[in-house]
Amino acid sequence: MSLGTKIFLGMGLVILVAMSVAGLLIGQATSAAYRGYLSAMQQERLAQLAAEVGDVYAQTGSWEEAQAWLDRNAAFFLPPGWSGGMGRGMGRGGRGAGPQQMTAFLLVDPDSGAPLAGSAPDMEDLAAAPGVPVTVDGTVVARLALPGVVSTLGPAEQELLDRTRWAIVLSAAAAGAAALIVGALLVRSILRPLRRLEEGVARVAAGDLSARVLVAGGDEIARLAQRFNGMAASLEEQEALRRRLVADIAHELRTPLSVIQGNLQAILDGVYPLERAEIESVYQDTQLLARLVNDLHELGQAEAGRLPLSRQPLAVQEVLDQVQRRFAAAAGRQDIRLLVQPAPPGLTVDADPDRLQQILYNLIGNGLRHTPPGGRVQVRAEPDAQNRAMVRFSVCDSGPGIPTEDMPHIFDRFYRVERDRARAEDASIDRLTSGAGLGLAIVKALVELHGGAVQVENGQGGGACFSFTLPLAICIP
Repeated sequence: MSLGTKIFLGMGLVILVAMSVAGLLIGQATSAAYRGYLSAMQQERLAQLAAEVGDVYAQTGSWEEAQAWLDRNAAFFLPPGWSGGMGRGMGRGGRGAGPQQMTAFLLVDPDSGAPLAGSAPDMEDLAAAPGVPVTVDGTVVARLALPGVVSTLGPAEQELLDRTRWAIVLSAAAAGAAALIVGALLVRSILRPLRRLEEGVARVAAGDLSARVLVAGGDEIARLAQRFNGMAASLEEQEALRRRLVADIAHELRTPLSVIQGNLQAILDGVYPLERAEIESVYQDTQLLARLVNDLHELGQAEAGRLPLSRQPLAVQEVLDQVQRRFAAAAGRQDIRLLVQPAPPGLTVDADPDRLQQILYNLIGNGLRHTPPGGRVQVRAEPDAQNRAMVRFSVCDSGPGIPTEDMPHIFDRFYRVERDRARAEDASIDRLTSGAGLGLAIVKALVELHGGAVQVENGQGGGACFSFTLPLAICIP
């Protein structure tokens, strides 16, 4: 049974119970109110009859005449729904007249209950019979008793009450049907986004990670749809990263593997002699493969936000001194001046020391690789002018710069600007950096993982200037 059917049946059961209880209570209240109305009308008519009988007695002074008038005219005053009993009657003046129709009303003494006109042999206790007082000039002179009179609803009254009850039943049924229709529309509106969500889940399960569901409103279902879209987007991103990683690995490993395979095959065929130089060449190619695999792994982890960081306060000047010592020899061999400007005293950053070193090594290595002999590479660090909570590092070279059309892709994987920027021949630089077109992509991923940003621009006097920001830490006294 579907969720919609369960909700609809549950709603129908609730409506049925509610309408039944409401109809029963309304029917009982209506019946009681109608009977109360009839009772009040009956009392009013009886009071009018008693007043008329009092007037007759006041005019004639005879209870027999009053009783005779009452026998003749009582039927006109008998309230609706009241019926008189039949029995052995009484004669005028107390004389028995044999069996006859018993009068519906009797005039009795208000204290003893004895008939004031004739006798009533069939009535055992007229004092207990219902009735109304008869007054003359404000004095109660008799009681108009109603022996054998039963207060019931007449056919017309009963028919009216039955029609009222039937109208209540029909009204309850119509209200329940209307409630069911409204409930069905409400259930449909609730289940529509759930069905869309179900379809989205099915598409994702089938491998379509681009599936998204429409988000409308701000209720719990809308928030669930937002969470689903976020999950699907994350899965799609992870799948894209995985595919790109596989494609990158296949692309970058194909060339060194082909070289290794060709060299080994040539040695086996005797084309190349089995000498140390050939073995060193193959070994260097295996190092390149290992570096590629390591760089691709780190890049994938960083882009996915899963690369662990051991962040701690680092003195910026110590970081710059270490960089200068590491690259001084390589820069000297290429006749390039490595200028490291002193950092402001006490300046610290909150960063992972190994990852910060990796970022600077890639940027400085990139600068040395594309700077001609006689040029310079300048490194500096200072508080960011736009955000005082960040420290900005800059690495600028005096090379040919980066063409404008290449700027949007400079941080893409395996993107190189080879036609305009000369490449250095010092292999020691490649050993310290990626050297496979992954360095700048790794820099961007690591900087963003620290919560910073990286950018590049061409200097006014030529060359490229890379800069990135990292969070400021405490100041060292």
